[in-house]
Amino acid sequence: MQKKKSVLSTTLAIALSGVLTFTPSSTYAVLGDQVLNEGMTHPDVKVLQEELKSLGYYELENTTTYYDEETAQSVRAFQIKNNLEINGSFDLPTYEMLMNVKNGNNEGQNLATNSGESNASKLTFHRTLSLKDTGTDVNRLQEALKAMGYLDIDNCTNYFGEQTKSALITFQEDNGLVPDGIAGLRSIEAINKVLTGRGIALPEPSRGSEIGSSASEIIATAKKYLGTRYKFGGSTPKGFDCSGFTSYVFKQHGISLPRATTGQATVGTKVSKSDLQPGDLVIFSNTYKSGPSHAGIYLGDGQFIHSSSAGSGGVIISSINTNYYTRHFSYGRRVL
Repeated sequence: MQKKKSVLSTTLAIALSGVLTFTPSSTYAVLGDQVLNEGMTHPDVKVLQEELKSLGYYELENTTTYYDEETAQSVRAFQIKNNLEINGSFDLPTYEMLMNVKNGNNEGQNLATNSGESNASKLTFHRTLSLKDTGTDVNRLQEALKAMGYLDIDNCTNYFGEQTKSALITFQEDNGLVPDGIAGLRSIEAINKVLTGRGIALPEPSRGSEIGSSASEIIATAKKYLGTRYKFGGSTPKGFDCSGFTSYVFKQHGISLPRATTGQATVGTKVSKSDLQPGDLVIFSNTYKSGPSHAGIYLGDGQFIHSSSAGSGGVIISSINTNYYTRHFSYGRRVL
């Protein structure tokens, strides 16, 4: 059984319009400090809103002590802009980046890389990686573990399996990290430090890898809204219809899509079912009206995520190969 490590009390402050503090509690972030989450009420939330407002991320006129949907979306926008994990929570990495930005150190560098060094030979933290995750960022993690001698495989893959987890745990144990087999920000920072110290350069990522990373980020964002209720005409986390969901998710990554399914059915490049790649839009026709009438985001392995009005409705993951969706599938649209 993994031993629990004690977490030192940490207090961080923003001495601007107020004071933001992180104090120990029963709930901890990955880096060992309490975070501010959607649904919380706390005086620090008001200060956070004011700081985000001063940087142009929070648009409401009045600030409050309640961490509402608008606050979470403002935090996500800040995280996207500064290459952080897009989780909508005000955690330690987000706090540290906020301090960097306010101190004028906002040249877009990632906390997991060192300024002045080639990002191509390092890992960039887009999201926390764990068992069963897929994506080219998993491939890059494997390349790093292999280069350091922790992962013994001939060809790296895009799948985070037990072998990758075991290799990462060994690395974490050797470097004084919690051996949980999860590649969070601290593990990525430690890997980059070792790569730099040993003079190891990872293979240059291809253009295809860059696209794959974008797809994995979009999919990760889409999955955050699993269970969100279906609402006809909805395009916010309060409720989505199908095209409202796809347009909202892509917008979080700077990609503007037409609001309606009919418009989304014409963007990008048309692809067949056999050529679908993760991150592609999938278009279905004649579901409740003639022509393109339903849209989702392809995840790979025949799965797609979408906001469905069927049954209890909401954002769900479905198989594209069921009788219903096979009958109504039209094509994919590649916008990445």
